[in-house]
Amino acid sequence: MVLDSHTKRELEILNPDSSKPPLGRIDVLTPHKIAVVLLVQQYLKVKQSVAENAGSDGKGSLSPHTRRRFCMLLLKLIQFPDMSYKELHNMLTSAKYKIDPIQLEGFEKCMSELNILGIENLLDLFDMQSVMDKLLSEGTSATHVNQFAIVGLYIRRIIAILEKLTFAEMKALYKSISLYYEKGIRALAISGADSNIESQTDLNISDEILDTNMVHRDRNSHSKWSYKQAELFIAQQCLLLENNELRALSPIDLHSKLNEIIQDNPLFSQAYFLSYMNYLRLHDYFSSLDALYRTFDRNPVQNNNTPDQRGFEYSSLNLAIMHASFDHKTEALKSLKECIMLAQEYGDKQCLDLANAWYCILNSENIDPLDKCLPDQNDLGMIELLTLSIQFVVKVAANCGYRPSDLFQMLLKSDKINCRNSLIEYIGSSLAIRSALWTLYGKNEIASICSQLLLKLKKTWIFGDYGNSESVCKVLCSLALWLSEQGEYNLSAVVLHHTKERFPRTPLANNWMLCDNYITITQCVHRCLWQEGMTACCQLYIFDNKLSILQRASIYITKRNVAIARLILDKLLEDQNLDSLTKVRASILLAYSMINPDGISAQTIDILGEASKISKDEYLEYEAAIIDMMFAYILLENGMSQKAFCTIRNCMEVILANGGIYDKAKTYFVFIKCLVASAATIEEKIQNINDSMSIIQTIIKYFKKLENHTKILDVYSYLAHTFHSLNLIPERNKYACKFRQYQNECNIPAEYLNVFF
Repeated sequence: MVLDSHTKRELEILNPDSSKPPLGRIDVLTPHKIAVVLLVQQYLKVKQSVAENAGSDGKGSLSPHTRRRFCMLLLKLIQFPDMSYKELHNMLTSAKYKIDPIQLEGFEKCMSELNILGIENLLDLFDMQSVMDKLLSEGTSATHVNQFAIVGLYIRRIIAILEKLTFAEMKALYKSISLYYEKGIRALAISGADSNIESQTDLNISDEILDTNMVHRDRNSHSKWSYKQAELFIAQQCLLLENNELRALSPIDLHSKLNEIIQDNPLFSQAYFLSYMNYLRLHDYFSSLDALYRTFDRNPVQNNNTPDQRGFEYSSLNLAIMHASFDHKTEALKSLKECIMLAQEYGDKQCLDLANAWYCILNSENIDPLDKCLPDQNDLGMIELLTLSIQFVVKVAANCGYRPSDLFQMLLKSDKINCRNSLIEYIGSSLAIRSALWTLYGKNEIASICSQLLLKLKKTWIFGDYGNSESVCKVLCSLALWLSEQGEYNLSAVVLHHTKERFPRTPLANNWMLCDNYITITQCVHRCLWQEGMTACCQLYIFDNKLSILQRASIYITKRNVAIARLILDKLLEDQNLDSLTKVRASILLAYSMINPDGISAQTIDILGEASKISKDEYLEYEAAIIDMMFAYILLENGMSQKAFCTIRNCMEVILANGGIYDKAKTYFVFIKCLVASAATIEEKIQNINDSMSIIQTIIKYFKKLENHTKILDVYSYLAHTFHSLNLIPERNKYACKFRQYQNECNIPAEYLNVFF
């Protein structure tokens, strides 16, 4: 029989050279595949019957819901590995994929007749010409399957293989079908599937991944992964591991699936590569390296031509990256050399650029920046590298003090490239970078809006599997931190808990671990829980050592152990590679450690002046406003109340618009002190402090929300002393009594009281 060109091409794909062994198992006819074809036949019969009866009873065709449900069922059956007859029957009768009762009855009858009537029925049923005539058609008939559609290609592949079977192979196939059916019938009878199918079948299967409950206990006897099914499964899981790990299979379930695939396709290198990625999730580097070595296993006699080794270059590149991560520079360079040779042989420019980037990383001290290769804008394959380069340049430039307007202009160019080429992942990254930039420049409210916009967009269908990427993890941590600064500890804990469930493993988990420890330290500082704060500092050091040092210094300053705080801050500021933001914050803490009731040294002014200059040069507006607030306090303590009042007024707007409630309360407190001190007469002082009582109540509310009881005592102490100096005895006694009552309630040691910090 002469086959058409499409069928020939299918056979060439399935077995390019029948005289030589193919790459693992390509497609093996199994009872499950035969059952799927019978299921399609019965569906078409029911559909034709309904169409013929439409004129007599007016019922019309099958409902859209029924057709859609059966199409989704077929898609799952094509993508799944083979399953037992019991599992197939349970799926056909489940609530999600329940088929028409007439179709189910016809399918059961057909399977029963196939088992009873013998091999002759199998030969008649799958006659090549009859199947092609009955099932496949290039037309649009309602009772035919388009031969170029997914189901049509699936049936044609089965028919093409069936036509090549010898009589002995056909007989073996019939025996396996009989065993498959009889075993399934016995299993259904034992389990009582007719009475409680729904309670025993859990088929909540997403449209993107395989159901983990479909792991067959006796899979070796009937479960077969075809080459195309394995390719689809691995492509889906790789995409999910890269962009949405939460929706990927768990490491144990994925390992079980990969073992099945490798057992059915021993030389399928992509399965080993996915196994390498799965081991990396668990930090099992020895097993991951072994799996990566296995990706080089490929059948060397696949066809008469030279063996197809395409893909080896990426395995070599990943091997180089793994060696580089362990600082094995010599081994990494050897793997990169092999990667470059293979990429040049196959003309893979993208792989060459990636290898070049890692070569520059490994030899950064010997390569001039002008000699480094940049992506070609005219090469469509380099577009992703181009937008990544722009975003990386923005990150570096922000730390180097470039103008914010220039950076946002560069991000606009990146957005144009991303939108023009539908690079969904990088659109989300751009929003996350915007949020980080606004945070760097002290515009926390705008940063919060960008974070919420990203989360809103990630919930839409546009982002699909990119809705759980690194950018989402970072903005969730940013929102949790912002909520904690507003005193919303419960909401912050909810966001962090959601982030932990959404990103359970490193490296993305490092983001929420850092955020969690930072929030814990801040809370411990407010609550005077020094031991817990120090423990969190030790944990924070693992993720960000410089931030840990800053937080540790903050604890020491609050405890008034200023000598230790100065020691560790001086050591931190000796680092020549310290970024501007960390340097400014360390200088601010160092100035705090030098402020004491006995007086303020000139060195404190010098430190703040240098930090203020850096802040303005680097466009760190919020830090500059904090420094101005400190200058106002210093001026006030030195008796220059008018200048202090002017200084605090100039910086209040920035802090109140973008700061947390702790900084807001401190700013309000300094403002009231300056306002009262700058009054010319006692009557003006009394008037000013009486007019400020609503602000004072706000300050107390903020500190109570933060559970910072020492600052509330500071406020009561200031009010009692102020009313005493104004000779208002009843008011003095009122706030002195509140001070004593609140101190007894909270049991706060007196040595931790500090009016300013």
